[in-house]
Amino acid sequence: MNLILQTVILVILGLAVYARLKHSMVKHAVLMGSAIGLHTLAIGAIMVPSLLSLSALVSKLLTRFALLMIVHATLGSIVEILGLWLVATWLSNRTNVEKCFKRKNIMRVTIALWLTELILGIFVYVMLYLPA
Repeated sequence: MNLILQTVILVILGLAVYARLKHSMVKHAVLMGSAIGLHTLAIGAIMVPSLLSLSALVSKLLTRFALLMIVHATLGSIVEILGLWLVATWLSNRTNVEKCFKRKNIMRVTIALWLTELILGIFVYVMLYLPA
């Protein structure tokens, strides 16, 4: 379920980048807001419960898998905070596009971290659910 949701989020991110390239800033912002909303849903409904169920195991074993999960969760938290902040600041002043342009470096860092987190999440999924 989570892998499907993450794939949907990745498609939405791609559409948001496409909208940005076509200079459709409102569509870009709505798509990014949708992506962060789905990301929030995935964290709360799927990832946190999964992490809590594995926390006893992770605390006993500092394996590569545990470290991978910790890095993935940390990056995911950073992405979530940055994404929510970016969407909230846009929603607070939607008419001032110039302020959005001033945040483009933060947006670029956020998308790079998001893609890194997504790749790490795929590794976590493979390690958990696919036979070795």
